[in-house]
Amino acid sequence: MTSKLAILAAIIYAIVETLEKFGLSRKYAHLLAIPLGIAGGFVFLRYSSPIDNVIYGIFAGITAVGTCDTLCNVCRKEKEK
Repeated sequence: MTSKLAILAAIIYAIVETLEKFGLSRKYAHLLAIPLGIAGGFVFLRYSSPIDNVIYGIFAGITAVGTCDTLCNVCRKEKEK
């Protein structure tokens, strides 16, 4: 089940990055990751309890945003060199 959670976080990351490329503000794109994670939790993860879907969906959304911020910071530092 952990692999499904990682795949969901990667999908959310891709969606957030795509929305940023289309001009959506970074702040709003990152806020959108949480509802995307919750929806993805119900559609993709399918745990037995709805609360598990919500909790793991939130976790996937936060993971995607953290990954996005980390990669953006690393790329920015590399460009400065």
